[in-house]
Amino acid sequence: MGFQVKYDPSILDSFRYLAGSDQRRGEEVNRMFADPEVQGIFCARGGYGCARTLAFVDEEILKNNPKVFLGYSDITSFLLYLYRRCSLVSFHGPMVTIDLYKPVTDKTRASLLNALTVPKPPQDRVSLKILKGGFGEGILLGGCLSILVHSLGTPYEPDLRSKILFLEDIDESPYRIDRMLTHLKNAGKLQQVAGLVFGEMKRCHPSAEEGYLLEEVISEVLQDLTVPILFGFPSGHTHEDNLTLPMGVRARIDGEQGQLVILESGVS
Repeated sequence: MGFQVKYDPSILDSFRYLAGSDQRRGEEVNRMFADPEVQGIFCARGGYGCARTLAFVDEEILKNNPKVFLGYSDITSFLLYLYRRCSLVSFHGPMVTIDLYKPVTDKTRASLLNALTVPKPPQDRVSLKILKGGFGEGILLGGCLSILVHSLGTPYEPDLRSKILFLEDIDESPYRIDRMLTHLKNAGKLQQVAGLVFGEMKRCHPSAEEGYLLEEVISEVLQDLTVPILFGFPSGHTHEDNLTLPMGVRARIDGEQGQLVILESGVS
């Protein structure tokens, strides 16, 4: 793709199911943000453990050295942190050892390069399933549903008022999706959003023999919301195309055409 790559050899450290200690990983983030040679940070993978590193991240270093930060899944912890604590835009998109080590689709590549290198709003247009119509506009936030739910009650819990909330996940049974959405609703986090966009929800769907759709579960749980709700945006855990979404920029949901429209660039 034309990028010059550097990495800290300690990225290969191992501790149980983690890439080294929490302190090592947090300090690695600090070093990469502070390094003037580094213009963007591409996460190697998600997995588990990002929330454990936040105590070792230096908020002032990140605030004073804004740069591209890209990832999804467990990386949602960082995406939420960067907006909540540092007022920085980040990017929900493909990771190195999960997506970029292999040939990617033309749409994935074009979306990534446009989002990171072109100072204009991304022009990805995807026809999404409309679960509830209407229009909504606000700052785009979100990521992996289960990670966002686990941020509740912590200093990193996002303020979702007037936000366009993007939610996606993988390998969660429909009843677990129901439980997490119900938890968000019971916590008062969904009542003031400007709209919701769901991802493809890879391997979260019931089998055909079960006789219902995940979309029906979502619609039933969220039936009392009066904002537009769309389903099927391919970002994060996806089946093929993995489009890059700038988090922390203004976006609009068109619940009549079934589209998420990004209104601002994530880079300048």
